Amino acid sequence: MRVAIVGSGPAGLTIAVILARYGYQVTIFEGKDKIGGVLRYGIPDFRLPKTVLDDFEDRHLIRKGIRVRPNTTIGSAIGIDDLFRDGYRAIFIGTGVWQPRALHIKGETLGHVHFAINYLNNPDSFRLGERVIVIGAGNAAMDVARTALRKGVRQLTCFSRTPEVAASQHEFSYATLEGVNFEYCKAPVEITDEGVIFVDVREDENGEFIEAPGTEKLYPADSVIVSISQGPRNRIVSTTKGIDTDRRGLLVTDEEGHTTRPGVFASGDVVLGAKTVVQAVAYSKRVAEAMHSYMQGIPAQGRAAGPDGAQR
Repeated sequence: MRVAIVGSGPAGLTIAVILARYGYQVTIFEGKDKIGGVLRYGIPDFRLPKTVLDDFEDRHLIRKGIRVRPNTTIGSAIGIDDLFRDGYRAIFIGTGVWQPRALHIKGETLGHVHFAINYLNNPDSFRLGERVIVIGAGNAAMDVARTALRKGVRQLTCFSRTPEVAASQHEFSYATLEGVNFEYCKAPVEITDEGVIFVDVREDENGEFIEAPGTEKLYPADSVIVSISQGPRNRIVSTTKGIDTDRRGLLVTDEEGHTTRPGVFASGDVVLGAKTVVQAVAYSKRVAEAMHSYMQGIPAQGRAAGPDGAQR
């Protein structure tokens, strides 16, 4: 039986390999030119060399007969309904979270302002200058900061709204050792051509951040990178009936990855939000087994015949 994998990030690759081992005919649809998803386009090369992914593609996809359609976005020329029409018995959605979260403050559209996920996609295409401000202090912000320093930035400061960084202690310690500076309890109020205006904030007993009037200060920067998480793009949902999302736009699934449309499964960041690669892979192993059980429950007359005429 045919299986469609939409997205070749950690979740999609995990499920593709498991189902190929079971004997399914697997096709991966990838919107970019190479496989890997966040592994290739969101994790810096110094943390994960791209040669690892190239080797994985050769040993685990090509040699196992898994087909890959690069530069193919599901929800554009091809939709979920088209996949079912062409005999795919189950479809997995692992499209990740590639929509940057915006600050929605004045100056965010200026030419020296960028989003973290866009910068990590191809750092060499950006001209940041010598002084850079990163708004945010999560793990992605650490990747941005460490990458920018390697690309020639002389002074880089990450600004955190909280008294501590949101990144793991491991990532924070490496960033500190490599020369990243940090400012805490600061909230951006405006981005200008000269830099970013921040105001001091404190957190009250209800978890709300209270600005301190009169503490506004301009911090100079040649470029500004916004790194406050990402959300999912809704191209598939907007072109497909029967797939529900939550208030954040993430796909609604049960514990085994079933979406609200029969035959469509999902896992990874598009379900969980931006999590670690390990979490995405662990969850996806359960989803692969659920997809296998689902397809084995399809009556024989509903299965596509293979090249030898046998039912698949």
